[in-house]
Amino acid sequence: MLERIPYTGQLPASFFELPRRLYADQPFAPAEDAAAVRQLFEQEAAQHEIIIYTDHQNLRLVGLFPLAGEAAYFGFWETTDDAALNAEAFAVLAADADWLGKTSIVGPLHFNTFQRYRLRLDPAPSWQQFDREPVNPAYYPRLLASLGFTPKLHFESRRLQAVDVPLAYQQKQPALEELTRIPFDFIALTPATWPLLADELYQLVHEVFSQNPAYKAVPRAQFDALYNPAFAARLCPHSSVLFRDQASGRLAALSLCQPNYHGLNLPPDVAPVFERDYPRLPRKTLLVKTVGVHPDFRQRGLQDLLAAYAMRSFQQYYEEAIFCLMRADNYSLRFTKDLPVETAHYALFERLARLARV
Repeated sequence: MLERIPYTGQLPASFFELPRRLYADQPFAPAEDAAAVRQLFEQEAAQHEIIIYTDHQNLRLVGLFPLAGEAAYFGFWETTDDAALNAEAFAVLAADADWLGKTSIVGPLHFNTFQRYRLRLDPAPSWQQFDREPVNPAYYPRLLASLGFTPKLHFESRRLQAVDVPLAYQQKQPALEELTRIPFDFIALTPATWPLLADELYQLVHEVFSQNPAYKAVPRAQFDALYNPAFAARLCPHSSVLFRDQASGRLAALSLCQPNYHGLNLPPDVAPVFERDYPRLPRKTLLVKTVGVHPDFRQRGLQDLLAAYAMRSFQQYYEEAIFCLMRADNYSLRFTKDLPVETAHYALFERLARLARV
């Protein structure tokens, strides 16, 4: 029986049990830290009406209704392939959205784009999963389509295989040469440098990504919970970098890269550390995770130059690369447009809160 549970500071006991059962026989599983999720709900409760819909066995769904704005969101959705149960749950969520004055429903999105969001579409890629990649059973997009949802935004991840790396170097040689004479200082991102740059990084990330669709600013405490020296410890110190403009002293661009640690099957409570875990990797794959240029420094080719910075040491440390979760209309896709790549697709979905009656 489906329950509608307004959030009042506690999550039902079944909240974290259903995903564990659901992904037990899958070759992938989303990372979910129960303590971090509880903290996130507590942090966001003041800005949202939050309602949980669940039968405690086969479906978990959360309606996120911001106090301001016309969009409602759904998140933390995990389910068996049960069309009727999902139709019931989303109908109740849509009625709540309509009652609260929301005109559309967008998801899956866990409060904001700093957290987990999007669905992975079929077919599943050969790599199975990388760190923080959206993963889900293949029937999820089909269920959403049956409920009137359509893709709102499309994203791609592109894998450059080892055999094609020489071609990339051939094509990007001009950027590698230009890198030696640009008027920017390079700051490697490590656990030691991260605290010294934390204030500037928080502001830079906001200014780089604030114009992206679905972006919502997060409080500094939430940012620091995700991005901190422990996060920096997982980054590749040879390819992760900040560009600082020599003339103004301002941070102009960032590139956050890390190895794909998924093959190590680390316990959920053990965070990866480059120095400890890189040597143990069965396959050396670089994940190009977050790349961006401040609006004031765009149109100067810095996207290609960030990639060139990573290429200086790439062949010493890695066999292949995955360019992760780029928006399908984003300029960053240009780097791989003429290279042979394997592509995975993802989407963020949307529908009207009140569907037209036929």
